[in-house]
Amino acid sequence: MPDPYIYQRDIETYGRFTASQIQKLVLPVDAGFDKALRTVTARLDAATEALRKAKLDATAAPVPPGASRGSRGGRTNPVAAGRGLLRRLVEHAASRPNGVALARELLQGQTLATVLRRRPAALAAALTRAIEVLEQHEGQLPEREAWTADLERSRDALEPLIRSVRKTRLARRTITPEMKAARDEWLNTYRAAKLLVECVLRLHGKTSLMPEIFGDLPRAPRAAAVATAGRRPQASAHAHAHAHAHEHEHEHA
Repeated sequence: MPDPYIYQRDIETYGRFTASQIQKLVLPVDAGFDKALRTVTARLDAATEALRKAKLDATAAPVPPGASRGSRGGRTNPVAAGRGLLRRLVEHAASRPNGVALARELLQGQTLATVLRRRPAALAAALTRAIEVLEQHEGQLPEREAWTADLERSRDALEPLIRSVRKTRLARRTITPEMKAARDEWLNTYRAAKLLVECVLRLHGKTSLMPEIFGDLPRAPRAAAVATAGRRPQASAHAHAHAHAHEHEHEHA
C-alpha cells in the first residue's frame, strides 16, 4: 500500500505510469476483471488530473508589479532601469583612461551580457557591488558621487519587487487545503488500484509484476525487472527502504 512518503513531485508521474501499466500488463491477464480495472484506471487518471489542477491553482499568481519587460502605468520597470544603469556605468568606466580593469571589476569578472540577465535579487547584489567598487576607486571616476546615488536609488527600487517575488515563491511551496484534499484522494485511489491489481495478479500467480506497475514498490531481483528498469519511474532510496521494511513486516505477521 502507498504511504504519505511518496513525494508530491512524484505523484503525477506515478499516476500516469501506473494507469498505463495496468492497461498494458494487467488487463490481458483476466477478462473477468476488465470492467473493474478500466474503472479504477479511469479514477486514478481523474485523481491525478485533479491533483495537477489543484497544484496549478495554488501556484498561479499575478505578475508582481515591475516584473514585466516594459513600463506600466507610467512607472519605470526597476529591473530594466537597473540593468540600463549598470550597462551605462560599465561602458562609461571602460571609456576612461585605464578604465578596462575598473569595468572588469564592476562586472566581477563576468561578461556584461551575463550580469544583465540576472534576476532582481542578483541584480540588486550587482548594484551593491558596483557601489563598493566605486568607493574603492573614487579617484578614477570624477562623477563617482552621482553614479553612487543613482546606483543606490536603483537598488532600493528593486526591493519591493524582490520581496514580492520571495512571497510568491513561498506561497507556491505551501500546500493549500485543496492540494491536501486532492493528494489524500489520489493516495486513496492509488491504494485501491494496488489492491485490485494485486488481487488479479495473485489469482494467476503473477504478483511479481507488481513493481512493474507501481513505481513506489521495490523491484524484484529478476532479469525481467532489469530489462525494464529504464521505463519505470524511480522511487527514492528512502521510499524503497520504507516499502521493503513494510513488506518484511507483512511477511512475518
